[in-house]
Amino acid sequence: MRRASDQVKPWHIQSSSGDIPQSHSVVLEAATDAKREPLQHSDTFVCDGAVNVPQLLRITRNTLLWEAELLGANALVDEQWSCTICGPKNRPNGTFKVQISYSASATRSGHLDPHLPVALGNVKGVPGLMTVIKRSTE
Repeated sequence: MRRASDQVKPWHIQSSSGDIPQSHSVVLEAATDAKREPLQHSDTFVCDGAVNVPQLLRITRNTLLWEAELLGANALVDEQWSCTICGPKNRPNGTFKVQISYSASATRSGHLDPHLPVALGNVKGVPGLMTVIKRSTE
């Protein structure tokens, strides 16, 4: 007889932008203000069926950009993100818990912000059709 503790544990997928903060070169070159205000935002998503990490990163980054605009900035530089996907505990249920932490510095730039996260080549996700069931901010 198998005990519950002998069953396969949920798996995790981790990805990040890297150890060094990155910036979109067009925004950085056109920066008009040397002052940078550091910002941080974390979101937890519950997704069904799949995990489209670039889309979730965009949602979290847009929240940071909105916060930057409240401070009088119009762009983000020195961006860094991390993402952890916790696999479904109950396979028939198929929901994934996704934790995203995004940090950046708000600045003014003569070039429009591209509204894209940095280092999208580092993304690891779960293929398929994603439905976001819940989003909570930490």
